[in-house]
Amino acid sequence: MPSKLDDIVDLITGSLVLFSSIGLFALTLNARYTHAIGRVRDIYDDIKNNDETSKLAKELKVMVFRCHLLKWSFGLLLCSGISSGIFLLGSIFSRYLGYLNEDTLLFIVVFSVFFIFSSMIFLFIDVMASLKATLIHIEIKK
Repeated sequence: MPSKLDDIVDLITGSLVLFSSIGLFALTLNARYTHAIGRVRDIYDDIKNNDETSKLAKELKVMVFRCHLLKWSFGLLLCSGISSGIFLLGSIFSRYLGYLNEDTLLFIVVFSVFFIFSSMIFLFIDVMASLKATLIHIEIKK
C-alpha cells in the first residue's frame, strides 16, 4: 500500500520536470542576454571611436531591441515559474487538505502554459532580430 509520501512524490514529479525545463530555458535566455549586452557595449565603444557610424547605429538599435525582447522573455518565464510553483503547492493542498478546487488549478496551469508560450515567442523574435543584426554587421542588409 503506497504511503502519503509516495503519493506526494508521484504528484510532484511532473512539476519538477517542468521546473527543470524552466531552469534550462532561463540559462539559455541568460546566455543570449549576456551576449547581447556585451555586443551593445562593443558597438557603443566602436561608435565613439569611429567616424562612420551609420551601420553601427543601425546594428546598435537592433541589439538594444534584442535586449528588450530578452528582458520580456525572461520576465514571462519567471511568471511561468511562479504560476507553476503555485500550481504545485495548490495541487498538494487540494489533494490532501481540500483547499482548492480543480477549476482553480486548471486556471493556474493555463496561465503557466500561456506565460511559457509567450516567453518562447519573444525568444523566437529575438532570434530573428539576431539574424538582422548579423546581416547588418556583415553588410548584407543596409
